[in-house]
Amino acid sequence: MLFLGIESSCDETAAALVCHGRILGHQIHRQDHRAFGGVMPQFAAREHMAFLPHVMDALWAESGCGPQDLDGIGVTAGPGLVGGLLVGILWAKGMACRWNKPLWPVHHLEAHALMARYDCDVLFPYGLLLLSGGHCVMAEVSGVHQYKILGQTYDDAAGECIDKVARALGGPYPGGPFIQQCAENGDPYAITLPIPLHKERSSSFSFSGLKTACIQWIAKNQINGPLSASTKADFCASFQRTIAETLCQRLQYAMIDSGLKHWVISGGVASNTYFRSRLHDLCHNLGGQLIAPKPEHCTDNGAMIAWAAAEYYAAGQKPDLFFPVRAHWPLDQLKPT
Repeated sequence: MLFLGIESSCDETAAALVCHGRILGHQIHRQDHRAFGGVMPQFAAREHMAFLPHVMDALWAESGCGPQDLDGIGVTAGPGLVGGLLVGILWAKGMACRWNKPLWPVHHLEAHALMARYDCDVLFPYGLLLLSGGHCVMAEVSGVHQYKILGQTYDDAAGECIDKVARALGGPYPGGPFIQQCAENGDPYAITLPIPLHKERSSSFSFSGLKTACIQWIAKNQINGPLSASTKADFCASFQRTIAETLCQRLQYAMIDSGLKHWVISGGVASNTYFRSRLHDLCHNLGGQLIAPKPEHCTDNGAMIAWAAAEYYAAGQKPDLFFPVRAHWPLDQLKPT
């Protein structure tokens, strides 16, 4: 079975082909939003329109396949930026009509959640810690379209906090790789920062207060000039440790309350090796196991959409040609058919 996946929910234009658990081709165009300090929706939509045809042509050339060979198509239907989602959806619907192929609307977060089953062959049920620029969710995954939310962010997601702090330091967008690189030579205990919700026993998150505290610290210490390389390294290491502390605390509560021993970490922030190491140690100490997709499969990509379409097919989810675009789409609204 050959499945095509198209992803255009944010600032990556991506497409991939998956056949019998193997990626036959994967093409991705990463947009440059550094001039805006974050993703500009209008610019993103125009970039998707301009580059999706080239991405698709390159995918067919790489794989040696054509649309006539497909057994199914998956496309991100939400959540995400409406303009970008529409570009991918209209392309996928047009292809499905032209070649008479079944089409599945893929939930972007579920694609992240299921990608671990491609890389690591995880069995249901398992716990999910999804960390990205716009989402921060703790959930129990019982099957395809079967989610129980254990906790989510009250305000900012971890990825957004990291991006905004990196920008305050003069770093590029996205800020995750910049923060991780700066932190490598720093002392994680050099600077004391507030650990979000440390007195609340729950699996929920909040990163707005930490973001504000960090930006204020940077502004205060840059009054007389830019931070030195050593000070910046110490700050980034301390900032990274503070986020890891709250993630570990939240995951510990979720593991105890749910009884789940196998946990998947996914989303763009999950590509951070320091976070992976800290969470792995926590799960091991509690008698559990942390499972993570490859770092290149944590960030937005087309392979996770193609794999989700294959999972939908295997689970008996009915294809749908008349689905709407969904800017907001909670995971627990999904229902198996």
